[in-house]
Amino acid sequence: MLYINGFIGCVLLLIGLVHVPFPMPFSWAPYLVGAALALITLKSEISIPLARLLAIGTAVAMFFFFAGFFVGAPKLAADWYTRPEGWDAVGRIVAAFLMLPILSEYSCRLKAERREAIAHERQRRYFFSAPEHAPNQPPPP
Repeated sequence: MLYINGFIGCVLLLIGLVHVPFPMPFSWAPYLVGAALALITLKSEISIPLARLLAIGTAVAMFFFFAGFFVGAPKLAADWYTRPEGWDAVGRIVAAFLMLPILSEYSCRLKAERREAIAHERQRRYFFSAPEHAPNQPPPP
């Protein structure tokens, strides 16, 4: 999954760099934010509050891209593929779909932490419990 997220970050970075010379100012900024969100997933240790914040930011970015596409798509001309507005719409829908695996990554991290907390809570719940291996013995493989 790391390779996919790294590839998505590079694609979003490339789309953002392509949008730099567009006449609309800062049209490249959402793509660079999406690239940053994708490249942050390459870091293995992220705190739970930060992962929640990044998941919310990813969802906001994804809906921003979808909304931008659906607002702009009805206004496209018949020869949309020869105009910058058409490629802007393509960039937005591609970016929106590329944000789905990034959101999934943050969601999986949050679920894994919850499972670990539940398992730890279950271990503390039992008063009479024995360790799975003797103190002087190595743990079973």
